[in-house]
Amino acid sequence: MSDQPISIEIPEGYTAIPLSDVVDNAEVLRDVGGNAARSHFGGLLPTIATLLESLVANGTRYFGFGAHLLPDGLPLYSCLTISVTNSPGGPRNPRLVLSDLVRARSAENSLEQVALVETESHPVMFSEKMGHVVPRRAGQEQTTPAVYQLQAVVPSDDGTSLVAIELSSADAERAVACRKMIADMARTVVFRTPEAFSLNM
Repeated sequence: MSDQPISIEIPEGYTAIPLSDVVDNAEVLRDVGGNAARSHFGGLLPTIATLLESLVANGTRYFGFGAHLLPDGLPLYSCLTISVTNSPGGPRNPRLVLSDLVRARSAENSLEQVALVETESHPVMFSEKMGHVVPRRAGQEQTTPAVYQLQAVVPSDDGTSLVAIELSSADAERAVACRKMIADMARTVVFRTPEAFSLNM
């Protein structure tokens, strides 16, 4: 978690989910859940509150749900999170920070595809992997659905802060079409000094 202020452009098509005051913002959450979730919504509020508290504790500044039409004419549903954390070790070359992160990721998950890319604004680490949703009950043996996760990590110029942009979608086969959208978002990241901070992130 970090106090570093940033600005970033959010693509059209996402509805921001309030990260606090779940009860006060229940109407927004109910609308995002759609008709299928409305009848069970009251019972879901404590679970949603716990999830959002966990996101905030891990540095999340934005959490959104989106639907985007792909070239095949069908919608793709996805979740978008933006988090800001401190990089360990104090000020360093941001490329070294990302290199260490790549090595750590490769050691943790050999199936995760990781690449470093130089953009016109920042070095960026991109990663892609297939995850799985958590089973609803402990001991559940059936195969859980795959979740596609695409992440871009942008370091500050002094290497002390990291912005992580992550897209998750259950439609793994079609979600790869979002690579350009996440790359474009990474290019818009600006690390601001406190006095220049103007965006609610």
